[in-house]
Amino acid sequence: MGTREKLIERFCSLPKDFTFDEMVRLLQGFGYTSSNKGKTSGSRVRFMNKEA
Repeated sequence: MGTREKLIERFCSLPKDFTFDEMVRLLQGFGYTSSNKGKTSGSRVRFMNKEA
């Protein structure tokens, strides 16, 4: 079982300690990229998939 499959399994189990970094890695595995709009975006992050 690869890292991506382990992250999917972990996410589906609804853990309380699932981190933002784990979510970013999981979404990057599906082709998403994160985007912050400038210096003043705060904690807002957008995930975009150019293929979809």
